[in-house]
Amino acid sequence: MIRTALEFIRKQLDAYIVEREQDTANYSTDNVVALQSLLLPDGTLTVSDANHITVMLAGMEEERREGKRPVYIPAEDKQFYKLNPPVELDLFVLFIAHKKDYGTALRDVSSVISFFQANPVFDAEKFPSINASVLEPDKKPWQLIERLVFNIHPISFEQQNNLWTMMGSKYIPSVIYRVKMLTVFETKAKEKTPAITEMNFGEN
Repeated sequence: MIRTALEFIRKQLDAYIVEREQDTANYSTDNVVALQSLLLPDGTLTVSDANHITVMLAGMEEERREGKRPVYIPAEDKQFYKLNPPVELDLFVLFIAHKKDYGTALRDVSSVISFFQANPVFDAEKFPSINASVLEPDKKPWQLIERLVFNIHPISFEQQNNLWTMMGSKYIPSVIYRVKMLTVFETKAKEKTPAITEMNFGEN
């Protein structure tokens, strides 16, 4: 599901910037935004002037809230499969503008911000292609996305320094977004429970 989300955003952002710039010599479809890590496992930088922007997952955390309940789906023999409550994740997604020309990099960061200012929420109703990268949705429903919400995630200079130090690089023009309510849901249940056939509220 994380891959589905980031592949979808990569494609949408790529198309938005190409249309916004109207400059086919420098901004052409599928050559503007790349989904990849900034660094290879050996520490080698992966970014190049072949693309304008690199999208990468910078971290994640579980969004905890009270009242989460198990989910029940029908099974044979009038029973139900009991599924654990969904894990709701907040993703921290880093958009890095790495063109060597500094002015171009700043313009690219502005384009990212403009894109999410115009489209802070993504769902299947407004974006029917949101799950287009899922090849077998019936067999792999856990890869599907219902809704994504993007908000700029501000960080201090100290946090920014720690982030780039952790990645083994110097600061490159970039912006971090917090993607809320991305749900990871295991649909293969093993535990069964009988259906409720009657309710007794007592005399009172």
